[in-house]
Amino acid sequence: MHLWKFIGFMILASFGIYVVCVLINSEFKMEYILGLTIPLGIGIVVVLLGNWINENRPKSLTHFFIISFLIKMLLYGTIMIILLNFYSFSHIHFILSFVFCFVVLHISEAIFFKITFR
Repeated sequence: MHLWKFIGFMILASFGIYVVCVLINSEFKMEYILGLTIPLGIGIVVVLLGNWINENRPKSLTHFFIISFLIKMLLYGTIMIILLNFYSFSHIHFILSFVFCFVVLHISEAIFFKITFR
């Protein structure tokens, strides 16, 4: 699969999740957008960097995935703490959209990298 097609898929998948969330309850649009853009933005950066490392320094790929996983978990935790403590919005809707997008994008990233590294 081509890199830019996959990034387009990531954006479309996030938009699809947003549409489903809004159809369920349209009152919490900002919470859904925040919950989707954080994993989407970080996921796009990881895919771009992972693809670049695969093309230029393939022996460093495992190290990159370990470090990127640790950095992602720290970023997600920090962002969650900041948002949940300092912003007043519906936390449950934010967390549900975040978790759903996180899971969908990470599964699709794993499939993308598996196909790319063949």
